Amino acid sequence: MSLIAFALAAQAVLPVALPEPAAENICDASAERSTPELGGSRLITARDLATLTDIGRSDPYDSPSPFGVSPDGQKIAFVTRRADPDRNGFCQRLMVMPLDGKASPRERDSGGSFVRATFVLRNFPAVAAGFGKVITPKWSPDGQWIAFLKRVETATQAWIVASRSTAPARQVSALADDVEDLAWSPDGASLIVATRPELRLQMAAIAAEGRQGYLFDDRFAPQFADHPLPTAPAPLRYTQIDLATGATREATAADQTVLVTPDPAAQPEGARLYTPGTGRTAAWLESKAPGRLIAPTRIVLRRPDRRILRCAMPTCEGAQHLWWREDGRVLYILQRTGWGNSQTALLRWPIAAAQPKRVFVTDDALVGCKLVSRQLVCARESARHPRVLAAIDADTGKSRIIHDPNPQWAQMRVGAVRRFKFRNAYGVECYADLVLPPFHKPGEQHPLVVVQYVSDGFLRGGTGDEVPIQALTARGFAVLSFARPDLVESVAQARAELDLLQKNRDNWLDRRSVQSALEQAIALAVGTGAVDRARMGISGFSDGTSTTQWALLNSALFKVAAMGACCEDMVAYPLMGGPAFEDFGRKFGYRFFEPDAAQFWKQMSLAANAASVNAPLLIQTGDSEYEIGLDVVAAFRRLGKPIELRVFPGEPHFKWQPVHRLAMYERNLDWFSYWLMHKMDCSPAKAAQYARWQIMAGAPPRSQLACLSDQVSAP
Repeated sequence: MSLIAFALAAQAVLPVALPEPAAENICDASAERSTPELGGSRLITARDLATLTDIGRSDPYDSPSPFGVSPDGQKIAFVTRRADPDRNGFCQRLMVMPLDGKASPRERDSGGSFVRATFVLRNFPAVAAGFGKVITPKWSPDGQWIAFLKRVETATQAWIVASRSTAPARQVSALADDVEDLAWSPDGASLIVATRPELRLQMAAIAAEGRQGYLFDDRFAPQFADHPLPTAPAPLRYTQIDLATGATREATAADQTVLVTPDPAAQPEGARLYTPGTGRTAAWLESKAPGRLIAPTRIVLRRPDRRILRCAMPTCEGAQHLWWREDGRVLYILQRTGWGNSQTALLRWPIAAAQPKRVFVTDDALVGCKLVSRQLVCARESARHPRVLAAIDADTGKSRIIHDPNPQWAQMRVGAVRRFKFRNAYGVECYADLVLPPFHKPGEQHPLVVVQYVSDGFLRGGTGDEVPIQALTARGFAVLSFARPDLVESVAQARAELDLLQKNRDNWLDRRSVQSALEQAIALAVGTGAVDRARMGISGFSDGTSTTQWALLNSALFKVAAMGACCEDMVAYPLMGGPAFEDFGRKFGYRFFEPDAAQFWKQMSLAANAASVNAPLLIQTGDSEYEIGLDVVAAFRRLGKPIELRVFPGEPHFKWQPVHRLAMYERNLDWFSYWLMHKMDCSPAKAAQYARWQIMAGAPPRSQLACLSDQVSAP
């Protein structure tokens, strides 16, 4: 789906009945595998990537902090999550450790089911995503207890556990609705929790409506459900829970302040990230182009004497977080910066100085940072190493590792990564990373697989985490981790959302910009001499699906393709999105069922152009949206084109079940190995898979196929 369609069609469905993991504590069931075998050196497998331990979200996008810091600033609490594909669940542990990293983390609770994040989508107030909700432990004011969210069976509730003793955790809420957030009262005697009862009430009303038959209207999104979805507001409601008695009551406005921070009365008009300091000091961001929907910002600092200072230099753009040092005399700024906003930097601005200075910059991704005294505590991940807990001295920029949740990674052989920086034909700054096999030698050429559509932090599986980059390189592939470019400048000038969407879609401008960047990135990769231009494949998910469609129809670069969703096309795509989706798409230029629709989709439709596509296509998608690609599948099958559709049950757009992730990883490995290397996994369990592929048009003769070794090893 395109970037715009991604915003329309979404990452998820509203909360409906989906398979829940087994009730067993996965951590107990897999205790024998919790201690990794260290020492030696080996290549990475799909299972290695599928069973990494995560803290917070598993992707490098900025998110709420997953770290809870004790009142004395000496300890940190966090929840780790490790997927177990064999049991299709997650080992989740609440851990506590000293912030100085001088002692190992200590487990204070374990178990519970995966908690999915929610977000607003179009007219739907609470959509359940396929990625995890960030669980941030909260310390009691006296530091004796830790409160956290935990999902048991089908309910997410508030739990507490003693921070020091070995007493087991206990559930303290039993509300009719999932708890989405919590905080301690100032005296530590109660918890304030947030729920959405209106969502439950709307679902009950929809169920009652079914007795008379549902009216097919804007509440429908057929890809998500065969019934209307809640569309009325479902605001958070707040409840106070007395921890001594268990009694509950509606939280007062004063109670709610521990969870809801009211807008400061002194906040300037148009200010973003308004952050008050001590006394009269404050800092915020303001637009450098008021009126534009998307515009660079400047940092504003107000001194104690109310004097206003502004940093309008390009080096001050891209600020994401502002913090004041505890003495109120220094402002710290975390920003996205560098070529194509591919770097993260930390600025330090003493109130006595005229401008801030940079103290730290990195290509690594920093996620969920929290200022503790004078150090930033962040989840940090590099292109070649998964996430670690790190502390960065906010005054000097010196960094240290607090904890590595994946110590087994030290034994993995990881290939070299080379970053390309360039401008596409539209002048947009672009970047991509070429990852080579660990055993690459000068002069060797490898088949290439493109993985999309961000290339930040640990190069794991691309957006959607479906194509295992490091496992591909262990098979002998070169991988181009491609970051889609930002908006073309003429589009970025838009003053309203609809104007931006119309400009971006006009004559498929965004798709042309992305294709230009992709072709230049591939040229740079081929130019290294390490890539066999005659053996290249492409994968894509969400916006990457649209990039893959366009590339297959408007270039001859790729011999094979794989998608994690399909497709942005002219028939099933609008029908499965529902009436509201269809109408919204028309507002910014899509043509659905109008007389000129075929002409509009001429350069984008795989269904209409199936005859011109010879690249074998693998689609692995969730049961919530497989119907969106049925017109494409039907067109390919009618013409005898090589295509395979796999549908995973209980999955939204972003797939979350561990058994499915491993299956997608392994099938993508097999698919690209088969078509680009003429290699196959000769185990009996996969015989049916290769029997299907062998009869596809263009399949390599059986005599040209070789078996992969039982163990992944370097040649």
